[in-house]
Amino acid sequence: VNILIEGDNYHALSVLNYTHKGKIDVIYIDPPYNTGARDWKYNNDYVDINDQWRHSKWVLMMEHRLQLTKKLLSQRGFMVCAIDNNELFSLGLLMDEIFGEKNRLGVVTVVHKPEGRNQEKFFGTSNEFMLVYAKNINKAAFNRAVLDTELQTRFDEEDDKGKYRLKNFIRLTDGKYSLRENKPHFFYPIYVSSDLKRFSIKKEPKYNEVLPITDKGIERTWKTTKETFVKLAKAGDIVAKKERDRIVLYEKLREDQVIKTHWIKKEYHGYHFGTKLLELILGSKKFDFPKSLYLVLDILKLTSKRDAVVLDFFAGSGTTGHAVLELNKEDGGSRQFILCTNNENNIATEVCHPRITKVIDGYKDAAGKMITGIKSNLKYFRTAFVGAEPSDKNKEALTKQATEMLCMREDTFEPVKETSEVKIFRNSKQHTGIVFD
Repeated sequence: VNILIEGDNYHALSVLNYTHKGKIDVIYIDPPYNTGARDWKYNNDYVDINDQWRHSKWVLMMEHRLQLTKKLLSQRGFMVCAIDNNELFSLGLLMDEIFGEKNRLGVVTVVHKPEGRNQEKFFGTSNEFMLVYAKNINKAAFNRAVLDTELQTRFDEEDDKGKYRLKNFIRLTDGKYSLRENKPHFFYPIYVSSDLKRFSIKKEPKYNEVLPITDKGIERTWKTTKETFVKLAKAGDIVAKKERDRIVLYEKLREDQVIKTHWIKKEYHGYHFGTKLLELILGSKKFDFPKSLYLVLDILKLTSKRDAVVLDFFAGSGTTGHAVLELNKEDGGSRQFILCTNNENNIATEVCHPRITKVIDGYKDAAGKMITGIKSNLKYFRTAFVGAEPSDKNKEALTKQATEMLCMREDTFEPVKETSEVKIFRNSKQHTGIVFD
């Protein structure tokens, strides 16, 4: 079940530490950048550029929330935080302290406005940053993902392990280092069976000897040592083909790429793939500076398994929830999202909730074309307080209002029975019974 919580995210995180402690796989947040433009409040007052304590207030606000956040992550989990230059150094020190410097995976530069801001006096800002941490670097691992769509089109073959492309097993680049005389231990015979299915580095009867010699008779080298070749062949990642009366060996290169620390795809443009997309869904402009949907999609492709639970406690316009739905549609996953946002300027009721609802139910674009929805669900909750005095009245009120919190903890929302003494809920795997006595 996907969840949207309206309320202060500190209170929401406190509740989630009861319902989801150690269960969150990916946390992505886009907090206020503290630009001095009165874009966030501290103790109910807007913080502007003239506030001499604005940096301290921002750090304190983030520290309280990140401390709660760490407890939510699973041992294989990832914490990803967007930021610009205003608090980059403060945030880096803070996250190093909370998550551990050794768990810092990287600081990524994201080009979200390649033309740059033309009103700035010196540099026209064209990028922001993304700090990526693991809960435990020894247990976390990125998914094998291709974020470069042009590169992805090259993987045009597929087997039971996934998509791949073939590359000649002879080292044809690297200049002089690909020649036999410079790396003689990479020059060795490979023996291939007559049906081109089996390989050996030892001479076998009726096997054909193949050497790394080009069509022009140049003696080059294989791409790997004998030992590595044996492992590749055993894994099924070597292919032999007969071409012009000679046998050519290829290596299967899996759908994978080096994930760089500069992200420059045109789809990361905040205006075209964030602001304009949101306007298209809602029918008018109701939110400033939403993230590009495709930026968050790529983050999730890299960090989330198909059954991951994804949290965004600065949900804003709901881009993270939208991205989870799109990625599930793309790869058949069953990821769940939890979004938390306050309702300042009606952001929850008029932006985040309507956006997610329309993505699920479908909507008409500006031209009147119907955009098909993505089959899913959404539960909408609001945080609230009960009296803190430990009286029987307050305890009874807390007990009666804890039902949704217990359902969240057990992920059972479908009602089965409800009386004044007992409530029973279920999902496809279990029932939850709550007794009021």
